[in-house]
Amino acid sequence: MGRYYRLSKKISKEEAKQIVTELKEIKEVKKAQISDKNSCLLVDAEDDKYTQIMGAAVNICSRVASVELSFERFDY
Repeated sequence: MGRYYRLSKKISKEEAKQIVTELKEIKEVKKAQISDKNSCLLVDAEDDKYTQIMGAAVNICSRVASVELSFERFDY
């Protein structure tokens, strides 16, 4: 089951691509994508690894696009 996270601001296509590329390099991440409107991040990972993965995701998003994440909903 994946989780959607809202981005605190819209980001460029280049920033979205960089964020997704770096997240996919984390071995526990099964899926990472940014919504069409570049306003949400979908992450699917091993259930017991979300804390570690989202810690890394927060750092990546902050560094690449100066953006913060907040949990939005589950992806069933």
